[in-house]
Amino acid sequence: MKEQEAKELEQLVGKAMQKSSLETPSFQFTDNVMAAVNAAQETSAIRYRPLIPKYIWVVIAAVVIGFTAYIWFLVQPAPLDLPVLSFDFIKSNSISKEVAAFTPSKITVYAVLLLALMLCVQIPVLKRYFDDRV
Repeated sequence: MKEQEAKELEQLVGKAMQKSSLETPSFQFTDNVMAAVNAAQETSAIRYRPLIPKYIWVVIAAVVIGFTAYIWFLVQPAPLDLPVLSFDFIKSNSISKEVAAFTPSKITVYAVLLLALMLCVQIPVLKRYFDDRV
């Protein structure tokens, strides 16, 4: 029974295919599709907006420049009588002598160098990863 239905369905599809004509796309079909895809991508892209707008930066710069100019031109400098500071206590400090005498082992030096090398490799890799993600 199912075989008979399958044959009838094949015959029906065959007749429908013979009656229909071959359709061809328009001349600029690919260009139109790509333009629609690009337009869809542009509308869905996240627009970059800085956290602090430009006018706020202008206001901050104006305040800093104005404050600096006020201090520079309008405030009369007063002589400061500061005591002379002596840093001789650093030379006689026992901690500074111990730090100067410290020598790390070879394993520690290799570990620190390997850590620095891995950081230098990892930073560009992570930057490229996050740039490609957007």
